[in-house]
Amino acid sequence: MAKGLPFLFTFFILLIGELQAQKAAYKTYPNEVQESILHALSFFPELDDYSIEFKFRKSLKNRVMQAQPKIKTFFRSKEKRHYKITMSKNLVMKDTTMTLDQLPLEILVGWFAHELGHIMDYKDRSAGNLLGFAIKYLTSKPFIKHSELRADALAADNGCAKHLIRTKKFILFDSRFSKEYKAKIKELYPSPEEITAMLQK
Repeated sequence: MAKGLPFLFTFFILLIGELQAQKAAYKTYPNEVQESILHALSFFPELDDYSIEFKFRKSLKNRVMQAQPKIKTFFRSKEKRHYKITMSKNLVMKDTTMTLDQLPLEILVGWFAHELGHIMDYKDRSAGNLLGFAIKYLTSKPFIKHSELRADALAADNGCAKHLIRTKKFILFDSRFSKEYKAKIKELYPSPEEITAMLQK
């Protein structure tokens, strides 16, 4: 019986490796931000079987990242819907431009955690519900605030509250983002204090 133990151990190691490879196949991302993405994803095992593409664009208008369902899969069943997180490659600061991967690792983890919180919100919605969500998001500031609060709450529930707080504090107090961008974050997104309160519930 003991002679078979090394074989069983090797079998299980190979099986675990195969399962991890299968899960990884559902995600695509640029090498420059791989570490921070994988760290953020580790908090969201519920998303293991969902296809998510992390994709750079040169810039996004007054945004750093954006999570959305892929149009081609929008009307598929919830389980077969694919998602994308679009990232601004270049970040325009007050007096300089830097690339996203130049941000500190822990700040990126918090940023990705917020976007994954959005996907947690989207994944259980029907196509019709998502369509209504998109219309409200484009037309109502109170709805935007509610949506961003929900994304942070879902990320906090998955153990990312401290990462979210670090990221919000960095944006508001330590970064060189424009006054306009910081004002937008202050107006529409939960404050570090609100996220801290989520930890105490």
